[in-house]
Amino acid sequence: MRRAKKEGRCLGIAPIGYKNVTNENGKKSIIIKEPQASIIRFAFKELAKGILCAEEVRRETNKKGLKCSRANFWMLVRNPVYCGKIFIPKYKDEEAHFVPGLHEPIITESLYYKVQDMLDVRKRKERIRTTLEVKEQFPLRGFLVCPNCSRMLTGSASKGMYSLYYYYHCVSPCKFRYRAEKLNVIFEDELKKYVPHAGVKDLYKIILNDLYNKKSKQVENGSKQIAEQIEKVNQRLSKARELLLSDGLDPKEYKEIKSDCENKVNRLEAELTEANGRPNNSRTVSKLLDAASLVLSRLDILYQEGDIRTKREIISSIFPEKICFDGNECRTFRVNEAARFMFMINSELQNKKNRKRGDLSLLSGLVASPRIELGSKV
Repeated sequence: MRRAKKEGRCLGIAPIGYKNVTNENGKKSIIIKEPQASIIRFAFKELAKGILCAEEVRRETNKKGLKCSRANFWMLVRNPVYCGKIFIPKYKDEEAHFVPGLHEPIITESLYYKVQDMLDVRKRKERIRTTLEVKEQFPLRGFLVCPNCSRMLTGSASKGMYSLYYYYHCVSPCKFRYRAEKLNVIFEDELKKYVPHAGVKDLYKIILNDLYNKKSKQVENGSKQIAEQIEKVNQRLSKARELLLSDGLDPKEYKEIKSDCENKVNRLEAELTEANGRPNNSRTVSKLLDAASLVLSRLDILYQEGDIRTKREIISSIFPEKICFDGNECRTFRVNEAARFMFMINSELQNKKNRKRGDLSLLSGLVASPRIELGSKV
């Protein structure tokens, strides 16, 4: 069985998303099973975004037809089989390691490692946190910061005489709160600032194409940096091997260094593969630009008509950082770069409409952070 695993064969009952088959030579293997595989791919992509927690994603997969308990779902998202790897456990002097599987992977290695980092306890502070239950009345929950104590505002309902009243509020002893209904409407009005005006669609596509070209150069430079990092890790492992042979390094320490280096190389190689596999032909890019332009032109409608998950995805994509709420206004220190340019274009067009001085050549420069103006506390 160990030899079969080293050959890349997945033994035993096939994991969810695969099914057992026997080939012409009588050897057993696994193949992708739909629609489970597509749902699992969806689960990994959602976890990698960091918007929803694991339990929320599990519930989404259950709605799509993948019935899975909490324990089984946790084992699923930790299973390297889905990225095409077979785990070889430690045996005698041989350390535990991974080998490429003979089966077809459902997700990429880079996506698998990204999800592992998101699930890792040490990465929790770097994740966008949400609660397990986000009600429709609180789409901004987890994105607003309290002005008094800098904690994240939560949301809950207050029972009145005739109905429930919903508030975004801080925890005690702060007790800061604001009417959710009013703040949600203000935020919807804010999104309209990023919807392209009629007649600037072509200009917007030019801007997106320019941003894409800049990002492509960054990716190319990033690929070189990743290759350099891989080379440095391999050099470290080579030096450790030389020290081991010259009795300058304890065998136990060498095994730890080797395990650490192999893990880093696997992750870096996965990142390099993903970077090199991104679309670079003009036809594919043109289709992506058309899709992006269509989405942004209907951004406010998509937000209003979308469910709670869609709304939160839009919020996190436009505003990658938290929204600082001071009781009177909300400041966003940074917005998505493409949306920022659209905001600048709309602002300049409005200035020209009002016969104010404006110059579209300023679009290449910086702009002050947009603000969501709010009234007094309720």
